[in-house]
Amino acid sequence: MARTRKTDSFLSRNINAVHLFVGATLILPAYLFQTNLAIRVLQVLLFAWLATVNGKRIKWVYFVVMVVSITFFHTLNPFGEVLTRVGPYTVTRGALSDGLMRGFTIVGLVFISLFSIRPDLKLPGRLGGLLGRVFWYFERIFASKRRIRVSAVIESVDEVLESLFVPDEDGDESEDAAENAQEQTSSTFAGILFLGFLLAGNWVLVFIDIPITLL
Repeated sequence: MARTRKTDSFLSRNINAVHLFVGATLILPAYLFQTNLAIRVLQVLLFAWLATVNGKRIKWVYFVVMVVSITFFHTLNPFGEVLTRVGPYTVTRGALSDGLMRGFTIVGLVFISLFSIRPDLKLPGRLGGLLGRVFWYFERIFASKRRIRVSAVIESVDEVLESLFVPDEDGDESEDAAENAQEQTSSTFAGILFLGFLLAGNWVLVFIDIPITLL
């Protein structure tokens, strides 16, 4: 789906992980309220680029197959103007548009999570600490996916999980030491300005009717 790599990007240097997460959370409703398919596609490409900037290597084939599959199953329930027929299979504008919108929506949600969640994310409070640890586990497990063997799935997954709980010399769990070693980025003026522009831009597009269409 996506692979994490070390990066020294504009986002990592200028935006604190918590600020980035909060900003993405505020962008999420604007993204979901968007009804223009062309703008939705542009948003997905933007979020994919941000995920790449944030150190994720995206496997595009996986996401293309996801969009195509969702769209295909939606076209099995045709409605609206008929675009083409292949035997008993009918493609209509309404079903095709609705399928593409749903497919890109799901893919965009994945990209939002990829660009907004970093290993150094530490949310305040006990719940925030729990969520931060879950995100940390996800990053570590995902980074170890190559160690999972198809011939011994359960055993190899168990080995990966055990590697996350190796005590250090002081008896603390290794993931806690790794978390504490993460250097926290301070948000700069340029970073906050970029995040504000990103947030405002997505919300403005919800209320402005731009005559752009893919179908």
